[in-house]
Amino acid sequence: MNREEKKIIGLTTASHALIHLFEGILPPILPLVMAQFGTDYFTMGVIISVFSYAFGLGSLPAGLLSDRIGPRRLVTVFLFGAGLAGVLVLPVNSLLLYGVLMGLMGAFCSTYHPAANTMISLGIRQKGKAFGLHGIAGSLGVAVVPALSAWIGTLMGWRAPHVCFGLTGIAIGLFSLTLPRFPQTASRAAENGAGAGGASVSRPALVFFFLSATALGLSYKGIMTFLPTYMGRNVNFAFLNIDVVALGGAFATGALIFGAFGQYIAGRLTDRFKVERLYLAAIALGTVFVFIMAVSAGAVLVLASMGYAFFYFSVQPIQNFMVSAYLPRHRQGLGYGILFILTFGVGSTAAAVSGYLADHYGLQAVFYAMGFCFLASTGMALGLLLQSRGTGGLHGRR
Repeated sequence: MNREEKKIIGLTTASHALIHLFEGILPPILPLVMAQFGTDYFTMGVIISVFSYAFGLGSLPAGLLSDRIGPRRLVTVFLFGAGLAGVLVLPVNSLLLYGVLMGLMGAFCSTYHPAANTMISLGIRQKGKAFGLHGIAGSLGVAVVPALSAWIGTLMGWRAPHVCFGLTGIAIGLFSLTLPRFPQTASRAAENGAGAGGASVSRPALVFFFLSATALGLSYKGIMTFLPTYMGRNVNFAFLNIDVVALGGAFATGALIFGAFGQYIAGRLTDRFKVERLYLAAIALGTVFVFIMAVSAGAVLVLASMGYAFFYFSVQPIQNFMVSAYLPRHRQGLGYGILFILTFGVGSTAAAVSGYLADHYGLQAVFYAMGFCFLASTGMALGLLLQSRGTGGLHGRR
């Protein structure tokens, strides 16, 4: 990579890890916040949905803005805006105000993914590797936040993780200002309807792709909302004398760290093999592990969670690569906006629905429901693979 590419990777990887710290602040400290405000799982699921709807629904306008004003500016907006929202949680004593701040944080976070992925798609030559590195940073953020948020929360109170992550965002925002404005996206000339990677894809194939991504977004939000609590209750090793909040966060972190390995391996494979086939295999294998999580406890649950994390997160660099190749350069931001409004926006519905399931049928029911979301995604991915046969499919190396 040249110097400019390294700067892009530096900014996007740091920001990607941080955005998943923001996203994952609340689930590990649910018991603390519920005790503070005397509320239930459903209400907390609604607050998480408020964040997630804002996070997802802002992705489409963010994608359009990325195509118009350049993506680096939007990354900076995310860092300062979400960082400030986190710091403002410090004086909050109202559940309603807390929900408003979480929604505001989600809205600023929504600018990140379409902008960052557009920067990588247009500014990095080895896209598969770059999406893999970017994904690893995000996976590490997802993996670390259950233990980190739980640890900070139990040590200094439930507000402290918000403030710590907020200050980090402001610091990275200052760094982002040292980067030059990213160039405008390419003009429409000479693209002839093909993707930036030269791929030609049918409309039914795009429909299958986006429907599959939507189902995965539902499964992700449902599982991640309750994974720390579920593991805290179902992974009990007598020799570990640890508070249930910290225990659940620690085991969730240990399992989710395997998502980084999935991101790395998938990023390497997308530069070498037929991408639609990799996509189907990753989702199908992930489905198996989610259902095992629903029926297991103890060490088996930990191992199944590792398998889920590996295969779920391996999907993300594959999806990002596919958008970069399926859509023309002047529509890269729009493509990522659509992808993330579906995965994070529509997918947010699963937080409140999962809260209802947890209250009425137990936490185990959440994982059964999310397993069926994985099954639906597998079916859509199979449809995408069959559709791609007419054009020979998408290969990383051309």
